[in-house]
Amino acid sequence: MSNGINATTLQREPIRRLKLYEIVVEKLEGMMQAGELKPGSELPSEREIMTAFNIGRPAVREALLALQNKGLITTENGRRARVRLPDAGNVLTTLDGIVGLMIKQTESLKNLFDLRIFVEAAMSRHAAEVIDSQSLGELKRVLDENKRAIGDRERFMQTDIAFHRVLFQTANNPMFDAVHGALVSWIMESWRKIKRTDETETVAYQGHLQIYKAVSRHDPDAAERAMRRHLEASWKTWAKHLGNS
Repeated sequence: MSNGINATTLQREPIRRLKLYEIVVEKLEGMMQAGELKPGSELPSEREIMTAFNIGRPAVREALLALQNKGLITTENGRRARVRLPDAGNVLTTLDGIVGLMIKQTESLKNLFDLRIFVEAAMSRHAAEVIDSQSLGELKRVLDENKRAIGDRERFMQTDIAFHRVLFQTANNPMFDAVHGALVSWIMESWRKIKRTDETETVAYQGHLQIYKAVSRHDPDAAERAMRRHLEASWKTWAKHLGNS
């Protein structure tokens, strides 16, 4: 007797019909992929799209909004939409709403923080292997700013972000910059709610200092360990706050 899928099984899950705007999105995306619509070129006007698909203006505008949210077009009032080449930042930004809902749950936030530890530990290791004198000087500069910012909660947060960003930039790869930006964006709301003191900021600075020392020695093992210790200590502060909230 066959264990394959039969017609009866297929009938239990009817195929969802595409909405009008989704048909337009598919068609325009196909034209972009085929090179018929190239980055920088204008899309047909709303009226031309309405005529081509025999649909109303609301469906056209919904299609253009969907393409814009995917980072595939740019729109300006009074001008036709233009095709753009999406970058990593655009792609990750489309996840903001979904991730924002997920991390309302402590378990999901912890999973995201674990991802951050994994990624940043790897980046610290890489930075220790490849960092040049110019980037090392920039890392030292933001480290010094981070120390001076202790006690100024907002400035300390921004210099904290800047320190980690320099490590990502040593990869000289826009994908890594985009990942760092996305991680910061996703955890920022929760981060601002964490109770911070001069003591917790001093501990965070000391963690940055140990990372800097390992990277400056070009010691990838030590850099990775230092980053893990730093972020694991940070999560303990987060967990304590979340447990009391």
